[in-house]
Amino acid sequence: MRASFRLFTLLSLAAVAVVTSATMASAHTTARAEAGPDGSTAVTWSFSHGCEGRPTTGLRVQVPSGAWNVTATDPPGWTSTVSSTEIRWSGGSIPDGTSARFTAAMVLREPAGSTVTMPAIQECTDGAELAWIASPTTADGTESTRPAPTIVVPVNSTRPPVTSAASTTVTTMPTGPTTTRPVIGADAVTRDGSPSSTAGLWMFVLVCAVIAGGAGGLFLRQRRRRRQSAGEGS
Repeated sequence: MRASFRLFTLLSLAAVAVVTSATMASAHTTARAEAGPDGSTAVTWSFSHGCEGRPTTGLRVQVPSGAWNVTATDPPGWTSTVSSTEIRWSGGSIPDGTSARFTAAMVLREPAGSTVTMPAIQECTDGAELAWIASPTTADGTESTRPAPTIVVPVNSTRPPVTSAASTTVTTMPTGPTTTRPVIGADAVTRDGSPSSTAGLWMFVLVCAVIAGGAGGLFLRQRRRRRQSAGEGS
């Protein structure tokens, strides 16, 4: 009876660990694209999590190469700055577990139907960051834990003005300390040893070890009792 209860406890803990891993895996920053006026594409980045419970205080997004006429929309309480390489929102605070959306419009050089990757870095209090900059899959074919947001360029019936590329105004990005640049790489996060990049793998190994250990212990106890019962019977 005692052994059965212990096995039930171990299996319950394993189930909790699996659910926790699945929750972590579903916490992504995503992007969605819609056709806008003058040949532009409106891109919205969405997330509903902070950095391990910390509120989000900033978002940095890499501007695709060759994009122009980049303009950002500021949510209430937030301020955006745009350069030729990045869009950055700062000044606000979004609690962990609260849905948030940030939108910017730009003219992309890629044709309709193309997939465009837009690496992003989510900044939180205490200097914490979540770098969404990795390729969708790792070198061994498994899903990345921090994939960069991607969009598919929508079909747009409008065309950008001929003079827009020359008249685009770009605001210089303020300089400041940062630990990661939002640049996509084949394994940009896992290669640099991000503490979160192998969390799912280690959790899986731990769950397997706990289940195997519990099952092995229960088997040995039952075997020992059967031997004792056989000895008493003889």
